[in-house]
Amino acid sequence: MRSTVILILIIIAMNTAASENTAPDTSKVYLFDPVTITATRTESNRSVVAPSISIVPKEILVANPDKSIFSLVSREVPGVFVQQRGILGFGVTTSTSGQMSIRGVGGNPNTQVLMMIDGRPQYMGMFGHPLADSYLSANAERIEVIRGPASVLYGSNAMGGVVNVITHSNQKPGVSGDVTLSYGSHNSQHLGAKTGYQADNWNVLGSFTHEHTDGHRPQSEFDANSGYLKALKKINEKISVTLDGSLTDFTTYDPGTITAPKTQDNYVDIQRGYAGVSIDNDFGVSKGAARFIYNFGHHEVFDGSDWISDDFNAVFSLFQTLTLIENNAITVGMDYNEFGGEGKNKTREYGAPSTYEYALYANVQHTFFSSLVLNGGMRYTKHELFGNEIVPQLGVSYRLSDVTTLRASASKGYRSPTIRELFLFPAPTPSLKPERLWNYETGLTQTIGRGFFAELTVFQAEGSNLILASGRYPNMTLSNSGSFIHRGIEIAGTYLPPVDNLQMQGNYTYIDPGNETCSFPQHKLYLSVQYAFNIFNASISAQHIKDIYGSNNSKDPLPDYTLANFKVNARVTSDISISLGVDNLLDETYYTMLGYPMPGTTVTAGIHSTF
Repeated sequence: MRSTVILILIIIAMNTAASENTAPDTSKVYLFDPVTITATRTESNRSVVAPSISIVPKEILVANPDKSIFSLVSREVPGVFVQQRGILGFGVTTSTSGQMSIRGVGGNPNTQVLMMIDGRPQYMGMFGHPLADSYLSANAERIEVIRGPASVLYGSNAMGGVVNVITHSNQKPGVSGDVTLSYGSHNSQHLGAKTGYQADNWNVLGSFTHEHTDGHRPQSEFDANSGYLKALKKINEKISVTLDGSLTDFTTYDPGTITAPKTQDNYVDIQRGYAGVSIDNDFGVSKGAARFIYNFGHHEVFDGSDWISDDFNAVFSLFQTLTLIENNAITVGMDYNEFGGEGKNKTREYGAPSTYEYALYANVQHTFFSSLVLNGGMRYTKHELFGNEIVPQLGVSYRLSDVTTLRASASKGYRSPTIRELFLFPAPTPSLKPERLWNYETGLTQTIGRGFFAELTVFQAEGSNLILASGRYPNMTLSNSGSFIHRGIEIAGTYLPPVDNLQMQGNYTYIDPGNETCSFPQHKLYLSVQYAFNIFNASISAQHIKDIYGSNNSKDPLPDYTLANFKVNARVTSDISISLGVDNLLDETYYTMLGYPMPGTTVTAGIHSTF
């Protein structure tokens, strides 16, 4: 921690010089203090929010339409890491990749990080985790990531954090749209098409996305087709109604490890979708929403078990934020969640187990003297099977000056046992209780001069009551017997040099995970530079990963690696642009999970047209 103290002192010293010599450049505040809705459920500047939150902006998503949301978040956000095994296709079964951890918390499968679309939960009703292959970046306007527990607002599965995908709305009057085509190494193909209509009080958007790759190893093919539709109707100036839905069909193969490759077809064929409705209101002193989403899926797994299942997850939420007095906001809400499904394999059928939970919560935020912001919240959850859960959260944010803000928070997260753990396999245990986590953190945000912004966070996460397996099937048992302490540092920054059209960004994460070392690095560094000149827009980035292991207890060390990527875009006309991208420029041999080598250098060329 000595280096952390030194860094804080350096930043404060630089802040003193900046305060004396340079007035803050308010024309660029929007770059350094964006608006977030995930951390509070209503719009707030990031600087007044106590929890750590990162935003992947529209510009990053537009520049990478062929990338998975999970892949982009892993690169762009400190504290986040995702296991991968190829160009596309994360998979589902025991050798799955796509396991996302935030500060080393994620679970296996990925049940401890909550995936959301427009603030509504997304996970499998029986297994309790999202499927990474269902989330393509084509429909995302931006991505907001809470790094740390968010269970006060979002309940179960938000134990380690939240990834919230904010979807597109059509921005141009009349009919408009765009088409993106790309082709690259290993017969990798991307087709994305969107069209929308905006007039009077209507805003309609539809899209289609196709992804394919032969993969860089035998038996690593991936195919996905996804459709999306969203329609918004403004009833009047205060009320609007949104209907939306999505359906994704993907097939992905598992090539096996390099020491035990799978020579026969070993794949999954999955359909995932959702349908939702949101009624939003804004009466000035009071605004909120009533939201409903129904997630569903059909899964066919051909890995020797021949598993076939259907599941559902139905969520209704209602919340309202009141600003009855100046500098004060009170959010109250309730959630109801029902989930379940049915499945079968070669030996038996598993009926149709389901369960439900409901919750009430409140959060208060008050600003004192225009510089001190206090946050406090509480959630009460009642589960059909294992009773009550109380979840508190406290936070403070203090603006030392126009360019410096300090913040601190203490928050609890939890994760309810899944249908699989309670009723199915490998060891059904109805007596399980929720997993729990307490997170303590402090942070400093700093603007220096006209073009530099940095954020430093120091955290400690303490997990308990974790669900662990012992023994071997068919004598395996599950119990709430696990615990951990993770400590770490996160740094993120943006620099706008005194050169037109040049921007630099970066982030660094250090995590001390104790014995929980499997498949996330102790050190992660990411740097990128973007430069626009005439019709060209170029970017180069590098990610360095150090001290990563294939198993817990620092076993099966994987090689450190540095990934360098390059991309250039040229605008041919006002409506057409072309691009060329090269990933893994240094042709590194690297792994993010034991036994699955990642691709060497890959090249992708594309064309984008708007109308």
